[in-house]
Amino acid sequence: MSQPRVPLVVLTRQEDNVESINSTLRSSGQPAHCTWVDDPGGLADTLENEAPELLFFFADEYELDIAQVNDVCGASAPAIPLIVLAETVDEQAITEALSQGARDLVTIDNKDRLNSVAAREIRAFRLERALNDTLSSATQYKKKLQAVMASAVDALAVVQEGILVDANDAWAEIFGAKSTEMVGHPVMDFFEPISHAVLKGALSACQKGRWEGDSVRLQAIHPGTSSRGVEAWISASIHEGEAAIHISIPLPTAKAQPASVEPPAESAGERTEQLATSGYYHRTHFLKLLQDRISGERKGGVSALAYLRPDRFGDLKDEIGPLASEELLLELASVIGELGQPKDLLGRFGGTDFTLYLERGTLRDVEAWAENALKVIASHIFEIADHSVSLTCSMGIAETTSGGTDIDYLIRCAETALKRGRQRGGNEVVLEETSDEDTRTQRYDEIWVRHIKSALMDNRFRLLHLPIVALGGDNQIWFDTLVRMVDEQNNEVLPGEFIPAATRNKLMKNIDRWVIGASLSFCASKEGTVFVRLSAESITDETLAEWLDQQLDQQRVSPDRVVFQIAEEDATRHMKQTKATGSQLQAMGFAFAIEHFGVGRDPAQLLGHVPVDYVKIDGSLMQGLASNDSLQEKVRQLANLANEKKVATIAERIEDANTMAVLFQLGIGYMQGHYLQEPDVVLQEA
Repeated sequence: MSQPRVPLVVLTRQEDNVESINSTLRSSGQPAHCTWVDDPGGLADTLENEAPELLFFFADEYELDIAQVNDVCGASAPAIPLIVLAETVDEQAITEALSQGARDLVTIDNKDRLNSVAAREIRAFRLERALNDTLSSATQYKKKLQAVMASAVDALAVVQEGILVDANDAWAEIFGAKSTEMVGHPVMDFFEPISHAVLKGALSACQKGRWEGDSVRLQAIHPGTSSRGVEAWISASIHEGEAAIHISIPLPTAKAQPASVEPPAESAGERTEQLATSGYYHRTHFLKLLQDRISGERKGGVSALAYLRPDRFGDLKDEIGPLASEELLLELASVIGELGQPKDLLGRFGGTDFTLYLERGTLRDVEAWAENALKVIASHIFEIADHSVSLTCSMGIAETTSGGTDIDYLIRCAETALKRGRQRGGNEVVLEETSDEDTRTQRYDEIWVRHIKSALMDNRFRLLHLPIVALGGDNQIWFDTLVRMVDEQNNEVLPGEFIPAATRNKLMKNIDRWVIGASLSFCASKEGTVFVRLSAESITDETLAEWLDQQLDQQRVSPDRVVFQIAEEDATRHMKQTKATGSQLQAMGFAFAIEHFGVGRDPAQLLGHVPVDYVKIDGSLMQGLASNDSLQEKVRQLANLANEKKVATIAERIEDANTMAVLFQLGIGYMQGHYLQEPDVVLQEA
């Protein structure tokens, strides 16, 4: 695995000093990334914006003394080590520098000592940061434990063959009945139909020993009131000597909220900014968190801002009154929150408006999630006071960009899209429309083509891997292969930024061959099978098989370690070439797969013509799968179609336990996604 880069700030008048620091550290194996500051007046802003791990100060070039620079560090980045450089160094000078706050005093000419001091301080800085993070996490978990200890006894139930055989009083309290009256009834009777697929899947997986004790979100039925969202922990158990399933639902007291409502990564100060509705932030704090998220480094996929507003809410308010209408908004917020992913950022933007920051695999995933959310809202019956109310909402979506998006512009785009949906009658998702697309694309391509060609010449691509796991418990080691381009500043560039330009300008063949070569090298040194993408350009390349044969001879890798995959859209557009290339690859010993399967015009026809070993069911079909009967039926049909052809199925972009639970019921064989492992933990450089 590659070392994480080392961000540094160098305060000097001379650019040559920056290059000298950079080359010295890199020659010793430290992947330095230097930011040059020549004016001390800009040091504070740079420390805050760049978050460096070291500060180098060339003291002889300035009238500032070391203590003054250390004061700036203390105000802007108190934990950053300060290393001072001078022309001459002796023990007295070192002592003086240390007394003014420096970690050490070195010269630029003694490169061995400079490297040793830098390595020592980087390690100390990272250890201190890790310790602080650990202490912070420990504090959060302690608070959670205290909340659980302060809460009422958890609601507990025991299920055998789908029947409730035992339950405590806390369970009865949730469902509004006596525990003795509940025993003997199917456990499904206590949950809304929208939760049945999730619960069935989790119970089935648990019974077969394939459930790892994850929690799922369910809608509990309480007679006379609206359904209640609960978090249910499911695990295998024994009851009176027989195999059983244990279900536990944390039951909060009036004073304590369950730990699950507090995002664990946020501080107590941030949580005070949340509304009474769990997980939602006030407008001001939402904007602050939104700025942090869109300005930060994204590991993959896309992000977007969704702007949601109920349709014709004024009429409802007149009908049920202002107090009941506010209660309706709070319950609407709860329904939306139940549909979100753990990393979604939720805000009450004012009045009847809600804002959501969403991170998904593709923009199509964002739209699919939004469309499902509106469908669930429209089908939900809100029990407010003595009224049964239904409503619809409209949602506008604006995609963020990797370079950071102006928040004001982003919100205006999302709100404008929302207004278009309302003008069309409401209950509609509208994506931001862009203007002057051709001009913008041409301008972007001119820039990206230059960067891509330079990266290919300098070998500045990086191979990454994401695990694929079996729902049936197989012990195979499979990885989906991802690629990143590294720019001249050693920053990773996501595929969504450069692949479209590479496709339009016929550069994908070259990128594909780099990925294939790196993948074969990976297989030569590590265990496992890798899934490698082929572009349409490679599928139609008649020289691919000959080139692959040469690579196999050079790298001495068995072809059964590689599965080549092509997108359904490309396979459908080039069906004849895909069939020929797929057959040729299989004859050579490789396996062949179709990814993003199930969203094309005729998946059955494609499987009838193209010989494949695997299909990856598109991640957009996983958005809202747990709560959408029609989506579940479509995925089941795709799984049945593949099984008839003896083709293994893999579900893409799985983000939560509820979706995983449903997959057990639908006959899917494998899955991949961030729910299994975070990309920055899993992904490795080849």
